Amino acid sequence: MPFTPYHILAGTSVKSVFPKYFSFSTFTLTNVLIDCEALYFYFTTGFLSHKFFHTILGVSIVAIVCATLGKPVCEFGLRIWNKTFYMEKIKWFKTEIKINNFSSWIGAITGALSQLILDSIMHRDMTPLFPFSNQNIFLRIVSVENLHYICLGLFVIGVFIYLSKKVFFK
Repeated sequence: MPFTPYHILAGTSVKSVFPKYFSFSTFTLTNVLIDCEALYFYFTTGFLSHKFFHTILGVSIVAIVCATLGKPVCEFGLRIWNKTFYMEKIKWFKTEIKINNFSSWIGAITGALSQLILDSIMHRDMTPLFPFSNQNIFLRIVSVENLHYICLGLFVIGVFIYLSKKVFFK
């Protein structure tokens, strides 16, 4: 992949720039659910395969499910997160529990499309535009090493923006 944590790391930059309009929780859930397909094939066949849920139709279905049905699951997870980090010293880790519909949809769609594109860059077995095309137009448009650097760089930028807002724009 870039393994799912790389996708999630890259999403921090979007969350830090658009905190009210982007649900990081639904973004993460979408990425994880899509990659469950590859893990399923790995555990059942021994090969990491990217099939239906790694196509434009597949990620669209997962995005719709995550934006609608996953929203209450993510809100429940955020409640647990906030109770875990209720201590005074790390109170700034606390997050808003309620996810509005718009940010849920943006998070899920961004998660689905970024998953599709990032995995398509890395994996030869992907046909991201299936059933419209069997070509992988994204394959190796950037080297795998640079793709990992891009994801890590986006994470660093996201953390920098987040901390800057906490310090300078209280």
